[in-house]
Amino acid sequence: MKVGTPQFTFLCELLRKKTGVVIDISKEYLVVARLMPIVRQRAIPSLDTLIDRIRKGVDPTLERDVLSAMMTHETSFFRDKSPFETLRQKLLPELIERRAVQRQLTIWSAACSTGQEPYSIAILLNEHFRDLLGSWQVRILATDFSETVLTQAREGVFNNLETARGMPPELLQRYFRPLQGKWSISQDCRRLVEFRSLNLNATWPMMPPCDIIFLRNVMIYFDVATRAALIKKMRTVLRPDGALFLGGAESLIGTDTGYDRLAGVGCSYYRPKPH
Repeated sequence: MKVGTPQFTFLCELLRKKTGVVIDISKEYLVVARLMPIVRQRAIPSLDTLIDRIRKGVDPTLERDVLSAMMTHETSFFRDKSPFETLRQKLLPELIERRAVQRQLTIWSAACSTGQEPYSIAILLNEHFRDLLGSWQVRILATDFSETVLTQAREGVFNNLETARGMPPELLQRYFRPLQGKWSISQDCRRLVEFRSLNLNATWPMMPPCDIIFLRNVMIYFDVATRAALIKKMRTVLRPDGALFLGGAESLIGTDTGYDRLAGVGCSYYRPKPH
């Protein structure tokens, strides 16, 4: 099944405007692959009919389902490892010392997908900073545009393939329990994570000041203007001595000069420049 040129053009512009995600004409196959399940589920005659219904505003839920389907939700536990080692060996010890009076920490996992990233942070905290959890207010805020992936994230249940991607066997045994052939994450980790719906490319709700922000493997799908606007907004919620992590293939080149790049453990992170 193919997509007509007017419908494809409309969808690309809608996706860019609403989410910041950019796709080009060569990615028609991606549109077909990701939207055909919706066509079948809703018994819609064709992809063109599906997109025409969005254009006409026939079904308010249809637009969000389509935009969510068009976004990439690739993730894994302890992805790339280095940012988590930087947290464990460098950033968390430093922040614990600097926050000794307030005794509060807030970590934001932006575009958290099905939850592997925020749960990895929760496991790291339980594994290496358990004493902190008993006496400090520690909060992991996890957000995503897609309600579909957030539903799965809140459930905290993962199959063998998902846990095999990045989860060390000893941590799997320690922080998960078997559940009907899958693995359910422990309450010690669940209680640290708060999942919320949030569109990074729209007006944000009130956000708490964040000590650490994971914005990883998100901006590779955005154009330069969208990346620049997002990074600028991040500085409004990131504490002056906080840390911003990007994906391994991402940088701030050409987007924002308001950050210093600092060396972590096998990776880099960014901190707002002093005023």
